[in-house]
Amino acid sequence: MSEGFLADLDAYFCKNYSNFDLICALPSYEPVTVAMLLRSGNRVTEGENGVSERRKLCYQPQCEKLLQEFKERFVDGSFTYSFRVAPARERFAALFRRRSRGGALLLKTIASYGEDAASVPEKLGVSAYVWKKIVRGSFLPEKVLLFKLCLLLGVRQKESLALLKTFGAYYDFADARDVVVRYLIDYRVFNRDMIDAAFEAFNLNKIL
Repeated sequence: MSEGFLADLDAYFCKNYSNFDLICALPSYEPVTVAMLLRSGNRVTEGENGVSERRKLCYQPQCEKLLQEFKERFVDGSFTYSFRVAPARERFAALFRRRSRGGALLLKTIASYGEDAASVPEKLGVSAYVWKKIVRGSFLPEKVLLFKLCLLLGVRQKESLALLKTFGAYYDFADARDVVVRYLIDYRVFNRDMIDAAFEAFNLNKIL
């Protein structure tokens, strides 16, 4: 495993995680004050956005202690289904086509990374029937399925963003899982042991 990988992930998480309800509830959290904002060089007139930014773990005097407290207390509630049924209009249109725009992008992405499209459903944990419906547009992949595909293929950041946007999804930095997955993709960490270690470090339910 790459030396310093988990320390880099910790730093990235502290800089980006933005569920302030959870952060502010940590025992060692110090509320943001006007004095703290002034010491940081921020203008108090930046208002709520400026204050929210300073609530992030990386700005706390006891950042490492707070992160440890977070890891000890965090319970992953980010479970989602792998797919959802498309709206009626989309399902009707899917009857007359081999693949949807999103399905075409999925197949193009899979091919560009040298993967056999026929082997992808099993690796993603979905049936061939469900995968066919996704490609045609009758079903829409949920974010967790797109995350799994990106991590399995080693998809670059730009392409992962395109996939998410096509299916109406996005990275939510108030969700610990999204922050960890974004780190893995941004820094191209696709070794399975390292992915597992990243999820274990934050007590996240594994998706691969």
